[in-house]
Amino acid sequence: MSKKKKVPKPVAPTGVPEVDLLAAIQPTIQDYINAVSAYVRTQSTLAAGPKKAGQIRLSNGLSRALANELVAKLPALKDRLVTQEKKVAGGLRTVNADVSESHELDGLRLAVELKPINLAVGRAIWNRFGDIRTFAVNIHLKFPFAVVGGVLVIPTYEITGTKAAKEAEIEEIQEEEDVDTEQALEIVELEEALPVAIAAVAAAPTSGVKRPTTHLIERAIDRLVRAGGRKSEAESTHLLEGIAVLVYDPDTATIHPTLPPAGSRLRWDEFVDDIATSRRARFED
Repeated sequence: MSKKKKVPKPVAPTGVPEVDLLAAIQPTIQDYINAVSAYVRTQSTLAAGPKKAGQIRLSNGLSRALANELVAKLPALKDRLVTQEKKVAGGLRTVNADVSESHELDGLRLAVELKPINLAVGRAIWNRFGDIRTFAVNIHLKFPFAVVGGVLVIPTYEITGTKAAKEAEIEEIQEEEDVDTEQALEIVELEEALPVAIAAVAAAPTSGVKRPTTHLIERAIDRLVRAGGRKSEAESTHLLEGIAVLVYDPDTATIHPTLPPAGSRLRWDEFVDDIATSRRARFED
């Protein structure tokens, strides 16, 4: 007797209208920016359940927004892109691809990893940079012809001084592969500071300080420019066919007009063009 296919449970609503709307529409990238901006502005007031649900809804919304734009450029991709996490066996280990396409003859053709950063930007930005480089190596070792993309989504400021911010900072330190003694002590200090942060949040749920992140983003851009632009399967495995750095202002829900600069191949529209161009060149149907 064959087993019934397990149907995934629907994601609970978050209470943030812009985020919950994503599931009911075919989102554009601006719909996603509206939603993630609202999430950043309200996340300090969200309980753990709605916060996790929001992250899932946002990730899926961004996946579908990207898929919609790729299909517009490559109609042959219609109904072939998977916009939910899909396990992929790479050359080093199994990973999850957020947007992917597979073929019965070629195996994996396209894989994109989405890496939004909402808190602890100063630490997370370098961890996410390493994540997408590792993702590229892992996929290209097993599927050298695969088109691999990475997307970093970063707000122009981060909120510090809240419970959520301190917890995010601890998580980022713990994710680093080599935690030295100084970092271990830093984790302890941050954990000891959490009760104070919890009390502050309880007294004023929207408390926190805005700290600009654009200087960090500019540093990351300098490194990411050198990590993209893989033109053929003969080039290094650590390079990606396309990278996007989606920088937005949560207060106005707008994409930054000059960061990354036009021509860097890191702006959203340039990234979509590069992924589509590589996919068309290698797997013309």
